[in-house]
Amino acid sequence: MPESETQNIHLMSDILASQVAAGEVVERPASVVKELVENSIDAGARSVRVELRRGGVSLIKVTDDGCGMSKADAALCLQRHATSKLVQVEDLFAIRQLGFRGEALPSIASVSHLTLTTRRAADVEGWRVSAEGGVEAPLMNAGCAPGTEICVSNLFFNTPVRRKFLKSDETEAGHVEHQVRLHALAFPEVRFTYVRDGQQVFDVVATHDLRQRIADFVGRETAASLMRIRPTEAPGVRVSGYLMPISAARRNRRMQYVFLNGRPVEDQIINRAVRDGYGGFPPGLHPALFLYLEVEPALVDVNVHPAKREVRFRRPAEITMAVMDAVAATLAAHARGEEMEVPQPEPVAEFSAAPIKQPLPRPSAPVPRPEPRPTLVLKPLVTPRQQELELPPAPVPVSTAAEPEPQPAPLPNFRHIGTLHNQYAIFENKEGMVLLSPRAARERIIFERLQESNRRPLVSQRLLVPELLELDTRDMGIALEVKPQLEQAGFQLSPFGRNTLRVEAVPAILPLRKVADFVQELLRVFTSGEVRLTRARSPFEPFARQLARQYAQQEDVAPYLLNPLPLLATLLECEIPYCSPGGKSTLLPFPMAELNRRFQNS
Repeated sequence: MPESETQNIHLMSDILASQVAAGEVVERPASVVKELVENSIDAGARSVRVELRRGGVSLIKVTDDGCGMSKADAALCLQRHATSKLVQVEDLFAIRQLGFRGEALPSIASVSHLTLTTRRAADVEGWRVSAEGGVEAPLMNAGCAPGTEICVSNLFFNTPVRRKFLKSDETEAGHVEHQVRLHALAFPEVRFTYVRDGQQVFDVVATHDLRQRIADFVGRETAASLMRIRPTEAPGVRVSGYLMPISAARRNRRMQYVFLNGRPVEDQIINRAVRDGYGGFPPGLHPALFLYLEVEPALVDVNVHPAKREVRFRRPAEITMAVMDAVAATLAAHARGEEMEVPQPEPVAEFSAAPIKQPLPRPSAPVPRPEPRPTLVLKPLVTPRQQELELPPAPVPVSTAAEPEPQPAPLPNFRHIGTLHNQYAIFENKEGMVLLSPRAARERIIFERLQESNRRPLVSQRLLVPELLELDTRDMGIALEVKPQLEQAGFQLSPFGRNTLRVEAVPAILPLRKVADFVQELLRVFTSGEVRLTRARSPFEPFARQLARQYAQQEDVAPYLLNPLPLLATLLECEIPYCSPGGKSTLLPFPMAELNRRFQNS
């Protein structure tokens, strides 16, 4: 190479390479918990305890009673590419463990303070290894119980930009709880304990009865309605699990759990096969189910996604047919009123993760069942018509009384001349013709009225029967995060149990038909990341924009098309009357000069 040429290619340092790998493995505290719990299950643990502090940023501790490590293994476990699960290339095509790539521990250690304490049952003493930002300390002996304990503290302390992307402690803790629940549903034969900020959230005992484990999380009453999937087998494939009735369908996939060889997965092929097995499904809804697939490892590639959430099948048509047949046969049997035979306790997955060096021990004594948990029963929805008949004529203000709504000024210059395709109102004025979109207009009006809550409280309308919303742990975290915005908009709600919200009042300007569905969809949008609560003039603005958009979409615009002049007058009093908050046109003018030019009239 000539001396004048510079060298641009170089080798990354081990710490930098580990932090790059951490970007794939460690997205948030929940991904740390996922990797550590998977290691515990691979180590043959029969009990796993997860402790969390401040959403996982301050502390994540995972303790198991698995096989533990020897001194030599402990000395290597934080080295990049160190693994006990792959020996040769062929092992990649017969993976029976949850983790296998040897990237998790060094990647986590590179962005945190990590301490690992481990001991094998046959050894007299254990060993402790620690690292700070990827810099490993000398190995030390330690007294500890058989198994492994890993403490991860001060997560992302040396990558502050990544820490800024984390949500509130409530939201991050909700994602961690969801991750632990997934593992608990995938491996009912393992006891799982989850402790958050010193308080025990749940402790589910080990069992071979899958219905019992599901009941631990969804309640006994919901579990009683489960339809056991008729086991369906194809070459290298077995389908089992439970379906929930169509009445339990959701507007999102929060109650759709799919496990492949003990691994929670998200796969479009399986999703389509489920819907096809139902013979179609109502648009906008998703069936609720607990689906367990056991697939010969050689027929599936679990290494196509950094977090291993997505998979690739070698023979997808056979997977599709097996899932479709299982769902269709179960629904057909249920429709005929056939009783499903209650199975004897059996392992959940034949190909589930195996331990590192020893087979999983099976308990000889019966596993005790947990105490039944009370189930909240949702009250019937209050329709607007019921509110008209049963509530006082005037709204009952929850906050300070608001001033009467000003009446819009008359519009002598506009004349309503018709309706276009039952979607748009047509007006004539001295300049020409104007089209009005009632839906976009209502969105703009509601948005600006909500924005007025910065100056004066909005009037709320109490519900005769408060609504109880049973939420996913992630949705609950979002709900508590946006609770101030909900209350500013005129909702009044309070926690009612761990994952339940009690809605007591709604905005008087929004006569909602289905309060529970409306609030759950609102939370779904923010949980999915479709709308961000940042990068706005105020925290309330994106909330008000989504609230107005969602309400305008579900509102019946027919009355506004019959008499659109009051709507137009109210719209023209808005600060920005010519577009919705999302940028859609509310009014489209067609001046006579432009029409004459188009028709070539002089």
